[in-house]
Amino acid sequence: MTEISARSHTAISACLRLVVWLGVVAARPAAASSLEDYLATWKIDRASRAVLEEQAPWGDAKQDVMLRVLARLARAPASLAAHWHEDAVPIDDVASGARVGDRMVRIAGRATFVTAAPLGSEQAEVAGRKTLDVVRIVTAAGTAVDVFADHVPRAWPRDSAIDEPAAAIGLAVAESGGPSAPPAGPAQVLVAAARVAWFPPTPLGSLGMDYGLFDAVEDGQKLVPGDTEAFYAVLAAAGGGQPDPSAATPDDIVPVIDPAQRWFERHRGDPLTVEGIARRATRIEIDDPRRRQQLGTDHYWELFVFVPTPLIKVNERLQQDYPVVCCVRSLPTGMPTGPRIGERVRCSGFAFKRYGYPLPDLRITSSQGDDVQKGQRRETALMIGGQLAWLPAPSPVHAANTLGWVFLGLAGLVAAALALAAWSFARDARRHDRRSRGDLPERIDLP
Repeated sequence: MTEISARSHTAISACLRLVVWLGVVAARPAAASSLEDYLATWKIDRASRAVLEEQAPWGDAKQDVMLRVLARLARAPASLAAHWHEDAVPIDDVASGARVGDRMVRIAGRATFVTAAPLGSEQAEVAGRKTLDVVRIVTAAGTAVDVFADHVPRAWPRDSAIDEPAAAIGLAVAESGGPSAPPAGPAQVLVAAARVAWFPPTPLGSLGMDYGLFDAVEDGQKLVPGDTEAFYAVLAAAGGGQPDPSAATPDDIVPVIDPAQRWFERHRGDPLTVEGIARRATRIEIDDPRRRQQLGTDHYWELFVFVPTPLIKVNERLQQDYPVVCCVRSLPTGMPTGPRIGERVRCSGFAFKRYGYPLPDLRITSSQGDDVQKGQRRETALMIGGQLAWLPAPSPVHAANTLGWVFLGLAGLVAAALALAAWSFARDARRHDRRSRGDLPERIDLP
């Protein structure tokens, strides 16, 4: 009974702490449109988080407030957060001593260090994690910023020096006093942000793609909610440029389409070009106004492109082609669309995920002998691009006209060759005649 009571007490304590962290109040405005109203509503405005500005060592009290700020920033409505981010002020434009306030600041520079601040047992139970990531970002002006974030790219090693292009938008909460000082020394300002973005020097990163969004992508299934941010970010970036098809065409397509080789875990975001027969082209409408604004369009296209392969065995069937799913922003003018097409295309884009989907209209007998409908699953590559190249075969009329012109051209060449040969023969005959005449004597003396 004592153990059960202790567990109950711990659970109740954790729930109460969660309520305190989230800043739940009995009465609150129906809507908080401005950042100041939102912060005040959830009791994370500057007055409510004053403990973070105290010149005291980092402890549970400060960490509780920081976790509450992060929780509310992560749960802010996307439409409101978008407006707040647009109004964010570059941190180097705010004078020292005035950085802390109820405003969003924008940080851009080089990430030099990531540390994981340990959480207490109750904090870890409520937050659902054992540590809180802190990233040191140094701006071009030399300002050292420690960013507390819900999400930091998994690829960055912890507690060791790094040098990666990074950016964040968050709430400046204190001038100093973080949990620990990286090797570079104490920070000049502390910021709470939902995420730290990473823009590596790759073809896709140079187009503005945050590679940290790839951490939520789930391989082996259709597009799921965790893929959404990364999917639309790649689709938006693909509108800014296309990879070189010759440089992005794989020498061997099998590792790309074979789930067992886990190609995407090492190559997600890499340039990729495939060429084959598009068997289906479906227009996908975008209902979310925010996504429409992000892309500058209200739709995109999904194509199943069958690419040539070596002889492979799939589901006990030998075949020499395999489908690749291509999502593109637009199609060439005049290209046929629909569920049954057969157009040769070349798609250049970026590798996104290992895409799983069921095969429709496949009847399988169950163990009880019932004839039931089940979708057998298949996995393939999903890539995202701007616009694909349509490589249509010439029409029969065009082909006939082309052959006619070819025959006319050949006939003309033959006639020209014959005329040239005749002229050359006549010229040689005249030359021979003149030469022969020159060899004869001037006169013949008869005996």
